[in-house]
Amino acid sequence: MHGEEPTISVLMSVYNGDEYLIESIESIINQTYTNFEFIIINDCSTDNTETIIAQYAQQDKRIKLFNNQENIGLTKSLNKGLNLARGKYIARQDADDISLPRRLEKQLLVLERSSNVVLVSCNLEIINAAGTTINKEKRACKPFLLSWYLIFYNHIGGHSQVIFRKDKAIALGGYSPDFKYSQDYEFWCRLIDVGDILILPETLLKKREHEHTITATKRSKQLEYAFTVSQQNIKKLIAKELTIEEVSVLKKFWTGQKWNNFPDPKEIEFINRIQQEIFSVFIEQTHILDSKKDNIKKQLLKIIGRQFIYWVSSLSLIRCLLPRIKVSHYAFAWDRVGTIIFLLQEIIIQPVLILRHLAGRIYRLVQHKMRLKIRR
Repeated sequence: MHGEEPTISVLMSVYNGDEYLIESIESIINQTYTNFEFIIINDCSTDNTETIIAQYAQQDKRIKLFNNQENIGLTKSLNKGLNLARGKYIARQDADDISLPRRLEKQLLVLERSSNVVLVSCNLEIINAAGTTINKEKRACKPFLLSWYLIFYNHIGGHSQVIFRKDKAIALGGYSPDFKYSQDYEFWCRLIDVGDILILPETLLKKREHEHTITATKRSKQLEYAFTVSQQNIKKLIAKELTIEEVSVLKKFWTGQKWNNFPDPKEIEFINRIQQEIFSVFIEQTHILDSKKDNIKKQLLKIIGRQFIYWVSSLSLIRCLLPRIKVSHYAFAWDRVGTIIFLLQEIIIQPVLILRHLAGRIYRLVQHKMRLKIRR
């Protein structure tokens, strides 16, 4: 590869990341695809970050170390990296994550074969500080559905696992300097307007969760920026500026199944009304052939209906009977067949669950009385 222009520029910005940096760097230099440069921007770290990178740069000429003169943050560092990059494609890598060996090879293949695809992501394996797997996130979905999800939240689910076309990123002005956090989500929402984003159904990255990540240390700020992105997306579609609180409610609706954190049922009418407005405009503006729009419309109706059904299933039948009926009503409006099937299953399953619940209470009551007798 000596003298050859790199096809991929792997871009990492790191600040005080020495704890997991070695494992992260090695996951890139040991990739099966080798024609890349590895740009690492040290954002004024005060730990051993610079020393570790410099040692690797001496051993592997693909690694290029750039030291910021002052701490400028992730967004500005990434834009600096974009301008330094010589590759046709930009692959992101965070200093605490691990790319699986064939990540670059498999993602590059998609970009080389499909000129309409501007970004490729993948499913994720979530690991803890010790490297133990704690979850697996299946993010892959149909492109039209990803466009829908991105209105409300960052369904791609991370930054470290993506690869995208550099020329498209540069043409869009790179990452927005207005976003200190959630800069990836804001960027995806602009990038998807100029091409397709594809999430591979394979797991190609181990994403590490620990107490020092931005998500952990700057959670409220990150959410604030993310809600601003969603707020902008919705305003662009229906020319209405929702409050941050209203945007938060919509995100809960779409991510509630994962986090068991659905909105208060009192907000059901607002959610239904806004969903209808967004749905109508989304279908009208979707860039697909008219012959396929009816099919997309039917699929999306089912998906929205299914989300209402998930909401119903999260509510206790004993303590939340009226809210369940109310949410079921809206679920039926979106997806009649799916709601009927769900309710029929409920008729069979719920009596069993109620009997188990009552039996458990009776058993605990009997045990309590027996203990009282023994004490006497």
